[in-house]
Amino acid sequence: MRITALFVLAAILLPAPAFAAEQGALGMEISAAQIAARSGSRNIRDLEAIHERMQASINCLVGPKHPDFVAAVRNPCAESGNGVIPDTPDQAKKAKYLEALAKLKTGLANDDRAAAMQIALDSADMIVAVSE
Repeated sequence: MRITALFVLAAILLPAPAFAAEQGALGMEISAAQIAARSGSRNIRDLEAIHERMQASINCLVGPKHPDFVAAVRNPCAESGNGVIPDTPDQAKKAKYLEALAKLKTGLANDDRAAAMQIALDSADMIVAVSE
């Protein structure tokens, strides 16, 4: 858990080039996907904003060539690579990221704010757990 906190803190506080040099492009993508799903979710009162953060995380996970990518929503990984899933060489990790993607998609379909928020947080934790 301590490593997770340091990873997230580094992604937030360090300039992108420094963090990219330390973790590589895939590390940047993973961090961006996790942060997009989690950041501020507990304080967001608007279901649409929670869904937008989930979609930003999905965009980062799948990359712009995937059918689940929505160009109208920001892609926090646009400068880092082709998406976490396409850029992950480890098939076991890729499968876990696909599970996080599936969970995020259920969150997009959920109209209950508290439930959607929890799905976003759980998905972010899944992304971090795969990355540790």
